[in-house]
Amino acid sequence: MSLPSFDGRYKVQIAMSDNIVFDERLQVAKNLIDECISEWSTGSATEIKTLVNDAFQVDKEGKVSTHRVLGLRRHDFDHPKWLKAMAAIADASQTASTTEYIRMYERDDKGKYVQIPLDFSKV
Repeated sequence: MSLPSFDGRYKVQIAMSDNIVFDERLQVAKNLIDECISEWSTGSATEIKTLVNDAFQVDKEGKVSTHRVLGLRRHDFDHPKWLKAMAAIADASQTASTTEYIRMYERDDKGKYVQIPLDFSKV
C-alpha cells in the first residue's frame, strides 16, 4: 500500500513479507527430482545433478534457501515425477510468519522517489 502526501513530495509505503518454511515433505520432492535427473542425465555429465543439489544446500543455520527451492518451480517440465515433485514442494511450504515493513520516500529534484533511511536503533 502506498500513501502519497497531498503535494506528492512524500510517500509512505507499507509492504508485507512472508517468511516461508518447509516441512519434511520437502525431502519427498528432492527424492523425486533426483529420480528425474537420473533419468534425464543418463550418459550426461554429473554437473547437471550438482546444479539441482545446489538448490537444496543448507545455510549456516541449517535451513534450506526458500528462494532457491521455490525457483525450481519456475521450470515447466512435462514429466510426471517432476510435476509430483513440484506439488510436493508446494505442499511442504508453509507461511511461518508475516512481517510488515514501513518505508518512507521523498521526491528528489528530478522527480524520483528516494527512500528516507529509518534506523530506529540510532534514534
